[in-house]
Amino acid sequence: MERLFLECTVRVFLLISATAILLHIMRVKDAAAKHRVWTGVMALMLLLPVWATWGPKVSLRVLPPLPRAMSHGPIVTEGSLQSPVAQKLSSGELLLVSVYLVGFCVLVLRLAVGTIHTRRLIRYAVLQDGVHTSPLCASPVTVGFFCPMVIFPENWREWERSKLNSISAHEEEHARRRDSLLQWFALLNRAVFWFHPAAWWLERTLSGLAEEACDNAVLARGNNAREYAACLVELARSVSRSGARLNIVGMAVPGGLLRERLHKIIEIGPRPRISGRWMGCVAVVCAITCAIAVAGTVEHAETKIPLTNQTARSENPKAVAEQPSRPSCRYCPNPEFPDEAKKAKISSASALVEITVSEKGDVDAKNIRVIEDPGHGFAQEAVAVVKKWKFNPATLKDGKPTKTRTTVEVQFTRHSD
Repeated sequence: MERLFLECTVRVFLLISATAILLHIMRVKDAAAKHRVWTGVMALMLLLPVWATWGPKVSLRVLPPLPRAMSHGPIVTEGSLQSPVAQKLSSGELLLVSVYLVGFCVLVLRLAVGTIHTRRLIRYAVLQDGVHTSPLCASPVTVGFFCPMVIFPENWREWERSKLNSISAHEEEHARRRDSLLQWFALLNRAVFWFHPAAWWLERTLSGLAEEACDNAVLARGNNAREYAACLVELARSVSRSGARLNIVGMAVPGGLLRERLHKIIEIGPRPRISGRWMGCVAVVCAITCAIAVAGTVEHAETKIPLTNQTARSENPKAVAEQPSRPSCRYCPNPEFPDEAKKAKISSASALVEITVSEKGDVDAKNIRVIEDPGHGFAQEAVAVVKKWKFNPATLKDGKPTKTRTTVEVQFTRHSD
């Protein structure tokens, strides 16, 4: 469990960092394009726990080879089949899971309450002259997932025509982009990864980019930048007097960062839209980088170490009389020392397992049997590590590789922390 939390934390950091660096290197300034990229990152984050547990992995052998020692032993009569016992959570892991669940449940409950209130807001909004209004709104908002609705405050008739047009264009752009749905998923992602600062940063970033993209759409329609900025300031004052943009607990509505928005509207203006071809290049590069960050597993480089005193027998009846050579290990990383054994203050142990080495040098993961089990989780760790080992397969006299059945002793030594 601790390993899952650590792996997700590191991969999220790599995912966010790699994407930010790529967007900077490729000089992507358009808010809509950046919003699409970060939305993809958010989707990968939501899939990360499932991928880290059951998804395929890509080995990145960038670490130096690990020295290891393999033992010997005669082939013993077929022992008990590997039967991993469901490991109980330690007190530390139980505390970690409990703290995580408390934070997750609080944020999910808050999101659920906000979603329910938002649905009620949509249901009881009043349609007046083709405009939906609600006394709960201090400024216009766009809510709803699949059929977004723009809801105005009740005093919208008092607005000037230019103000009404620019604000309507802004909210209609939110509805077209489905920003309320994406923001809901950003809040869900923040609840899942509430322990990671990147999740909170990503939620705020998506909200800010959504506002900037809609501001650019308003200016692209020919609205005056200073007049539009004045409308935003006036709406901000209304929100300040009301105390909140939308008087609903638990539901964040895209908004905020007014100072930065005004600066970009008045002094910078709308960014030039990114071309479809360049956006495709950005998407491909970001997708490859993100896939490596999500699925990449850093491993040690292969090393060829012969198995000493290793006994092997061929499972091919025709090759028994030919006395095949013995397989030698070329990539045999050390196993992890079990936590249960650490608590029992055990410094070393060994487990004997029987494996099948294929003609390609791979270990048959479904045909591993434990011969000698010292207990305390050593057998489980031994089975887990030998699945990763790679061998130079046994060969017949003519040099043809053959499948072999052999026993190996996996040694465990606890190093000082």
